[in-house]
Parts: sequence; C-alpha cells; structure tokens
Amino acid sequence: VDPTPAHGARRELAEEANVSLPLDAFASVGTLSFTFRDRNDGMVVHLFHADVQFREDVRAEDGGDEDAASKTGIATGGAIIDQDAIRGCDEIIPRWFSWSEIPLRRMFADDSVWLTHFLSEKAMQGIDEPVKMNGWFHFGPGGDEGNKIVHYFLDV
Repeated sequence: VDPTPAHGARRELAEEANVSLPLDAFASVGTLSFTFRDRNDGMVVHLFHADVQFREDVRAEDGGDEDAASKTGIATGGAIIDQDAIRGCDEIIPRWFSWSEIPLRRMFADDSVWLTHFLSEKAMQGIDEPVKMNGWFHFGPGGDEGNKIVHYFLDV
C-alpha cells in the first residue's frame, strides 16, 4: 500500500511506462470523483503534473552538451527522461499526439471534459502553476464500460 497518492502515481508511472521520477516532481493538481448508476462503489482519481524534458531536447538546448543537464538530472523544464526508455504495458500503449489529434473519441468520456481543460492554452502559456481542478462525473448504466456521462461538475 502506498503511503500517499503521489507515491502511488510514482509507482504506477514506473510500472506502466518505465519512467522513474523523483517524488518531488509530482505536483498535485486535483481530484476527480466517479460514481456509477448501477454500482454502489465509486472511484477517486488524484491528478498530478510533472515537468519533464526528453534527453534529446535537453542536449539540443545545451548545444549538444548532455553533461550540463545530466550533472543535476534536472533541466529548466523539469526532470530529464529518455523517450526511448518509455514502454507500454497491458494497460497502455504510449503514443505522442499533437493537440488536435488526441483520440478523445476512443478514450473515456470524461477525458474529453477534464483533459482538454488541463491541456488548454491557458495551461500551456508558461504559467508557473499548472491548471488545478476538482470534479465529479456520474456515469449511466454500464458504468465506465457504457462510457455515458449523465452528470458532471468541474471546478477549474
């Protein structure tokens, strides 16, 4: 059992994507609660933000001098990770998308609501603090398998 949600996020990221970040790289940005019409149990998801840069990008910024960034392990944009080390698992297949090509229709219905806010222009304009939000989504019959939101509230 993980002592905090941040510990759980760190463990899940390492298990599911082979990405290890220091615990202090995870900034809590909110929670999403989920309820289901035909289930008695609910679910709470903790949202975290981590600034990362790919090693290749750091080398390019430092004029090819990887040692400058690797001495600390932290670059201006956050922790440094190797893009080639990222791998999938039975739960995810990592792929990179431009903003306009994120396959929201193939994702859970709530993703098109909260993820678009999180990745919004406001969030991407160099603001020091990531967008913070709390929300609640109530799914109709079939739960998350039915993928139909009946009600939701999102405080951004």
